[in-house]
Amino acid sequence: MPINYFIVYNPLTYNIMDLLPADSITPIDVISYLTGQNAHEITPENFLKFVDFQPEKQRTTMVDALAIEMYAGIYIQNQLARLAKDHIIVMVDGKRKFFSQVIQEKKSLPQAVFISAMSSSFPAAVAAAIVLNHAKIPVIIGGIHVSTMPEDEDIFIRKYSPHPELISIVKGAGDSIVIKNILDDLKNNSLKKEYTGFKLIEDGVWGDFQNLEPLEPLKINLLNRLPIIKYTPLKDFRINPVAPFTGCLFSCKFCSISTLPEKHKGVQFRDPDDFVEELRSYQKGTVDFKNRYYFFTPDNLFPSRKNLISFLNKIIESDLRIDYAVQISIEVADDEELLKLIRASGGTHFFIGLESLDMRNLKHINKHIVGDIEKSGMSVEDYYSAKIKKIHAHGISIHGSFIVGLPYDYYNSATDNTGVDIAKFCIKNRIGAQPSTIVDLPGSVFFNESQENNQFIYGKKGTMDYFLSLSIADLAETNKIPPDSLYNSPLVIASMVFYISSKVGSPVRAVINSTIIFMRSFIHPTKNGKGFKMWQRYIDAVCSAVSQTAVALYKEQGDSLVKSKHGVRGIMERLYDAEKNPEVRKLFKDYIHQFTE
Repeated sequence: MPINYFIVYNPLTYNIMDLLPADSITPIDVISYLTGQNAHEITPENFLKFVDFQPEKQRTTMVDALAIEMYAGIYIQNQLARLAKDHIIVMVDGKRKFFSQVIQEKKSLPQAVFISAMSSSFPAAVAAAIVLNHAKIPVIIGGIHVSTMPEDEDIFIRKYSPHPELISIVKGAGDSIVIKNILDDLKNNSLKKEYTGFKLIEDGVWGDFQNLEPLEPLKINLLNRLPIIKYTPLKDFRINPVAPFTGCLFSCKFCSISTLPEKHKGVQFRDPDDFVEELRSYQKGTVDFKNRYYFFTPDNLFPSRKNLISFLNKIIESDLRIDYAVQISIEVADDEELLKLIRASGGTHFFIGLESLDMRNLKHINKHIVGDIEKSGMSVEDYYSAKIKKIHAHGISIHGSFIVGLPYDYYNSATDNTGVDIAKFCIKNRIGAQPSTIVDLPGSVFFNESQENNQFIYGKKGTMDYFLSLSIADLAETNKIPPDSLYNSPLVIASMVFYISSKVGSPVRAVINSTIIFMRSFIHPTKNGKGFKMWQRYIDAVCSAVSQTAVALYKEQGDSLVKSKHGVRGIMERLYDAEKNPEVRKLFKDYIHQFTE
């Protein structure tokens, strides 16, 4: 008897920029590149040969480096598990579990495949959807990319699919109403071209679903390579994503949600009890490093202060023993009450979008903090430094995100440039760094502007050059023409990003910062370490130290991206080959050799 099952696919990001220029290729040729086989020969009988992609073509992203599961995929798999109890829900990612493996084990085709994709992973979603379509397997694609660029489905998938009526997209949220409608339409063979959801997060989408086949948990590889640690329980340390709420109040011009209608991005909260019960479900047995540490996924925890406090108090009142990292605004430093509650509830690490040390750049990107900095009368560096000190005083570690390639960045030499300034700032203030390039994310205000002004390096949307360039929407290299102050060179920007990650994420720096934050954390425990609960206090401090150590993984990601390997050019070699400015080529002639095979 055939098994009824659905697959939830979280596609990886792949290195496909070597296919540029793409004047004469189609998505079918991208499938050939990813599989190493002639995809023009796909048939319903042989499609399994083309549905899995070569691991050596994978492009390492920040999510991969930090070993954080994609929350959207987990959420959709849980939605399906509770609404389709008569089906098994299988998660596939093309790394830990493959399509061919699942289909051969089940000895039947899935009744549908649900894909959640960001812009950088959209090319893989396209490739998989076209292959699956040859076998008449319905595919439903959701995620930020199709919400902001829904036309890409017709241009890159339907046009190359023999059964386009079996391809559908979900704009907005994959809420229970949308999922139920899709399930009903699948049953009736009446899948619609498009669905729209509005409820970004719902209660009750968690529990011990027996019809789930999850992936093997990700591990932070760095911890398994460090001396001594690889022989301790710390080797199993996991960062588990959870969401008390979702949505964003801001409209930063560089963000992909900046042009979405308010109803698609408005902040929506879960019930605090539902959130605490989810956390408690992960700690039913022994509390260890597998279920102790969490990443609260909202883009910014701070603006929803009033609602947030009820969540924090619920955690503090509970029997939970958790530590967690959050994304948050620097203004939290001035809210003593909130800082104390965050720390008491298990707040261990802050990821703060600092973006730039130049006020002109902050104004350019419409950074909301500009007014506060001007009112303080301080320089950007002094303002940020003062706030960092206040946060560190609560035993909470920090890493800041910086955007390199903004209009007022500069590059005078290898030792005198914006990247050097940022690295010095981070080292001086004992924080980690996530350096990224300025990237025009599809759907953002900046993307629309660069398209209109012909500033997008890889051509107009809808072209194959644009399609291939989606793979670099992971913030690791730029896709827009850099300013004159940076020689209009993507290579110059990439070199500064690599410098920051190398300097700030060096092993020596990581050990020093981790040791300091361990001591600060021990002195300022969470609610679990209050009084004389020294073991819990020690574990809190260990989690803080690991948080700071994990930031060094941005260096590992950088190393992986810039170096050529497996016959695929890394960022540095590829950008050097594409560089047309003789002055820049001369500057980097000797530098580039360290990155080639």
